[in-house]
Amino acid sequence: MNNTIIYPAIKSIEFINSSILFVHLSNDRVFIVPLDKFPVIKNLSAEEKKAFEIIDEKYLSFLSIDDVYSIEELIGFVNVK
Repeated sequence: MNNTIIYPAIKSIEFINSSILFVHLSNDRVFIVPLDKFPVIKNLSAEEKKAFEIIDEKYLSFLSIDDVYSIEELIGFVNVK
C-alpha cells in the first residue's frame, strides 16, 4: 500500500486584503490562508506582494524576501517556522 501524499500544484495566488491569501490549486480548489500565520508575507507592501514566483508548482516565493513557502505550509499540513 502506497501512503504517499500527492499535493495538487499551486496554480495562482490572490490577495483579498492585507490579511487573507487565496491559493488556487490545480484541482480547482482554493485554500484561504490567514496571513496572521505568515507575518512576513502580511507585512509586505502591495507592490512586494505582486512580485512573487511559483517554483515547481509546489513553492511560493516573494522577490523581496528570502523565505520560500511550501504548499504544505500554506495549507496547514506542516507547522510554520
